[in-house]
Amino acid sequence: MEAPQDGNSVAAILADIEEEVYRNERMIKLSVAIEYMIQLVEPKYKEAFIQAEKNARNIEDMNRILELAKKHIGQKTAITMLGL
Repeated sequence: MEAPQDGNSVAAILADIEEEVYRNERMIKLSVAIEYMIQLVEPKYKEAFIQAEKNARNIEDMNRILELAKKHIGQKTAITMLGL
């Protein structure tokens, strides 16, 4: 039996599912990391980070939030250590 030649081939369907599963997996991992990082953020910024995460629409948004949280925590730590 020959495989269908249209866009509904098994390989195409599985590739679509695989792509969605990967995207969801990445979003879940990023969400967990952001939730953890929010616990380390200064209290006055926590709500902003929480709202940003709720409004994130894609992996790029989530990565941006995570990177900003890391920078914020790093700066907060450096300021504390340097006594600034």
